[in-house]
Amino acid sequence: MAEACPAERKNSINDIINRDCASPSPTETVCSDVTSIVNVPGTSQNYLLLGNNLGFNNSLKNSEENQTLVKHSFLVRLNQEECDDEELQNSKTLDESQGVESPHNILSENDSNENISDGSVGEHPITPKSSLKRANSEFSERHWRKRKSIVQNGLPCKKLLPEICRISSPNHSFTFSDITFKAMGSAVSPEIAAPPSNAVTLSSGGLQTTPKLRSVIPTKDNPPPEMSEWLAQFQSWSNAERILAINELITRCEPTQVRHMMQVIEPQFQRDFISLLPRELALNVLSFLEPKDLLKAAQTCRSWRFLAEDNLLWKEKCREAGIDELPKRRGSPKSPGATSPWKAAYMREHMIEMNWRSKPIKPPKMLKGHDDHVITCLQFCGNRIVSGSDDNTLKVWNVSTGKCLRTLVGHTGGVWSSQMSGTTIISGSTDRTLKVWDIETGVCKHTLCGHTSTVRCMHLHGNKVVSGSRDATLRVWNIETGACLHVLVGHMAAVRCVQYDGKLVVSGAYDNFVKIWNPERAECLHTLEGHTNRVYSLQFDGVHVVSGSLDTSIKVWEVETGALKHTLLGHQSLTSGMELRNNILVSGNADSTVKVWDTVTGQCLQTLSGHYKHQSAVTCLQFNDRFVITSSDDGTVKLWDVKTGEFIRNLVALDSGGSGGVVWRIRASETKLVCAVGSRNGTEETKLLVLDFDVDLNANGVKDVATIVR
Repeated sequence: MAEACPAERKNSINDIINRDCASPSPTETVCSDVTSIVNVPGTSQNYLLLGNNLGFNNSLKNSEENQTLVKHSFLVRLNQEECDDEELQNSKTLDESQGVESPHNILSENDSNENISDGSVGEHPITPKSSLKRANSEFSERHWRKRKSIVQNGLPCKKLLPEICRISSPNHSFTFSDITFKAMGSAVSPEIAAPPSNAVTLSSGGLQTTPKLRSVIPTKDNPPPEMSEWLAQFQSWSNAERILAINELITRCEPTQVRHMMQVIEPQFQRDFISLLPRELALNVLSFLEPKDLLKAAQTCRSWRFLAEDNLLWKEKCREAGIDELPKRRGSPKSPGATSPWKAAYMREHMIEMNWRSKPIKPPKMLKGHDDHVITCLQFCGNRIVSGSDDNTLKVWNVSTGKCLRTLVGHTGGVWSSQMSGTTIISGSTDRTLKVWDIETGVCKHTLCGHTSTVRCMHLHGNKVVSGSRDATLRVWNIETGACLHVLVGHMAAVRCVQYDGKLVVSGAYDNFVKIWNPERAECLHTLEGHTNRVYSLQFDGVHVVSGSLDTSIKVWEVETGALKHTLLGHQSLTSGMELRNNILVSGNADSTVKVWDTVTGQCLQTLSGHYKHQSAVTCLQFNDRFVITSSDDGTVKLWDVKTGEFIRNLVALDSGGSGGVVWRIRASETKLVCAVGSRNGTEETKLLVLDFDVDLNANGVKDVATIVR
């Protein structure tokens, strides 16, 4: 190459400079390939090109000259690498006709040949052009300083300059990366050698050894040699020292390294801690889950299912849901879908609720009887329904088959009141008598005589029944013997409603008064005055008496003192029916609305009205912890949410509703609803409708769990 013409030398050097430093791995380590030995044009000195940069001059003696040469190499390379930058797009590369620029021209536009201290490099024949301006720009100088700092500090860089080695004496050998070089006069020859432990770098004092840069990707099997010492030091520290070291390490990490930490650390916390805990602790953790979430957890894995089937755990969930006893076993005696009896009870309760709320309603059973008469009273217990009518009879029905088992005949007037307990039914009639019947045989066991007018109301407790009559008196009877135990006299008009809890009797009458009685002494304890019209309905829980009147008000009284506690205002007409449970009162009114009250605070919690409200007077209602069921003269039965007051759906809607069809009475159990329907103008046949919301058991005796957790 020393014998080539200047143009050939220029082209050769350009070809070498334009080669990219091939990185042996994605870690982008320093390339240490020896490209060629080049003689600078116009001189007798040899230069070693390492990668894409000039390496050394074996005749330059001081570090300043080496720095000048290194800077020259960098700037030449910089012009090649940065030519695609947006701010250099309009600049041109080396002039093809002028050859390679000299180090003097690259350093400064005003520098001359005399700036080289030993004058060993003669005048260069190449004239600098556009590349001279680029080399002198702040952009190039800034990059030079940055690259120089990177080399001196040993920091990683995408294209790090190879280290520069200078031979201080002839026949001196040195090692760079994996290649050994020997200086012999003005020539340098490489020899392949084994991987050395150190590399030679240039310093102001001559040759100096520094740790060799690794060109192999570190792995678990091939870690950096210093890592074991670093880890041993870390393990010897206390917990506080380790935390401090970790914090410092994180602050020095790049975002990609922090993300790697997260990817490694996060799975460490995704552990099945439930299976690792002792059974007692695991069950305590699961007890905080809602039943629906507990059912989903049971489908996670076998160990979770074993824990989620714990019977005591589900017994507590049932208690929270108001399920106090196990239902009678139905279907298969042992179901694989629910090994815990209490879990099976909860699952059944949930499915029944969904049947009420949203599942398609099964076609009702129709129990036809009483011809075109009005069904005046209705009782439902177990598998038996008893209906009383103004046709002077009562009928006993089988809920499962829908058949009329027997007709109770004996009254000579219409039946207007009834009570039922077990296999015993008591009826009151306009014939002024009460009758005690055996449902199973249809035999009248006792006829209770004493009232002088229609027996309009009654209430049964244990083996005693209290009856109220239009003769303004109340009588206490023993249904086993048929004897009249006490007569309660004090009202001035017909007794319309009565309640009895086994100790006290509460009665409401058309004289606008409510009275509290001690039946054993036939004594009136309190007369509750406040209503300005007839009292039509009563509720009594042993602590409070609630009375509804034609004066549109509802009053809450204290039983012990007889004091008025609250007056509930909001209805616009007669309160025809009420139910009281756990301080929650639900009232139905002739103004077509239903209201939910808190008897402790006297506040109206919900008003069941709106777009879907009844279009006529509310005739009857039933409610539990979840639902309110109401019937009306408009021929519908509606289902409401007791907590939110929202309308859920119509359970019954007669075709004749609005034109004469009426739902007179309703009675509901957990799974069934019985409605007494008919009309006063012949548009609807008198009958009973029985709606079933029970669970359909599959072959395994239990519904698929997926329908519950959905």
